[in-house]
Amino acid sequence: MPILNSKKVCIFLFSLIVFTCTSLVAQPLLEEKPETLQQLRIVSLSPNVTETIFALGGGDLLVGRSDFCNYPLEVEAIPSVGMLYTPSLEKILSLEPDVVMSSTSISDQLHESLTKAGVEFLFIDYEENFIGTYTLIREIAQRINRVEKGELLILEMQNKVKEITERARLMQKPSVYLMIDFGSFDGTATGDTYLSQMLEMIGADNIAKDATKWTYSKELLIEKDPDLIIISPRWGETFEQTSALFASTKPYSDLRATKEGNLVPIDADLISRQGPRSAQALELLAKAVHQKAWL
Repeated sequence: MPILNSKKVCIFLFSLIVFTCTSLVAQPLLEEKPETLQQLRIVSLSPNVTETIFALGGGDLLVGRSDFCNYPLEVEAIPSVGMLYTPSLEKILSLEPDVVMSSTSISDQLHESLTKAGVEFLFIDYEENFIGTYTLIREIAQRINRVEKGELLILEMQNKVKEITERARLMQKPSVYLMIDFGSFDGTATGDTYLSQMLEMIGADNIAKDATKWTYSKELLIEKDPDLIIISPRWGETFEQTSALFASTKPYSDLRATKEGNLVPIDADLISRQGPRSAQALELLAKAVHQKAWL
């Protein structure tokens, strides 16, 4: 029987031990998913950012939100850090976030304070159109490591949008005015807005498409006299309250749509927020514009 060289045996045993220990240490790291290595703590200051995070399955990452973040219902259990444009720095820092996200800009002072505290601020810049909506979803998906879910969500939305726009192409185009506010300030979906693009996509003739910056003149509204007025309830009011006041106030009471009862309600939050529910908002607008023809 051959006798093994003792030096070679020692080297072999040492190599075997090192290999075994390395494998045991490395195994858990190979099995652990990247997103579990560091659990992000997020404060969202914008409603559409909050909705997107939930739609991507990242609701558990949110530790704070603004007063205006009201969808989905689960957000009610998340602490609020205050108003959209003037959140409380003290409340934000008390939640110990890794990142604060917003689709609207914040003050330089707040940005500087977050930076000094070691908190990242992610401003999600996007255009006011459907392409911009997909950009927002992609940026958030990338930051919270939900890229695949983000692309699936975008694909679902694109398919829904295509279905709606193709159907709308076959219908008549009523003239429409989307009322956001009235009185001292007549706010509407002017041609430079996301909402105006949506009206065009669902086959409506937006009478304010030649105007800009969300404002319209009473004189032009009376002159154009639209077939239909879509009413977005004003802050703190119901549709019934807003439409009743609109219908009883000059010169709006003289409009043909007012006299004929063609004042249609719309969910203001849903249509105004670019995010995961935008395709749903587009269909809601189509139903408001085409009414019985859409059923």
